[in-house]
Amino acid sequence: MIPASPSRKNGLTLIEVMLAIVILGLGSGVMLLATARCIAIVTQTQRYNTAQRLIQQISAEHPLTRSDLEAGTESGRFDDDGDYSWEREIIKAEEENRKGLFTVRTRVSWSDRGKSSFEEITTWVYIKPEEEL
Repeated sequence: MIPASPSRKNGLTLIEVMLAIVILGLGSGVMLLATARCIAIVTQTQRYNTAQRLIQQISAEHPLTRSDLEAGTESGRFDDDGDYSWEREIIKAEEENRKGLFTVRTRVSWSDRGKSSFEEITTWVYIKPEEEL
């Protein structure tokens, strides 16, 4: 029987183990950062979806009628979603060839960890001017 030579040993060396731990650590760190970023994107998407829903809610609860359509702003906060506020700005076109045209900007704003964000929708409303007698 031939004895095992001292240069051939079973198992891993300390360098191999340390290298494996470093590779696992780096891989785990990258995966953790990627997961955190994915969660942040999901949260941000939920905020924007909520803002879209609230803009539709404003249109339903505060509809624009012919008598309401005057240049100015109105704003408020939401009872259900206290983090969100809204503002509607109505701008009347000043140009002669655009009589009866209004720009309506509806904006829902919120603050998340000190960073302010908003979702805004701009629509144009045309109301035929009444004929002058």
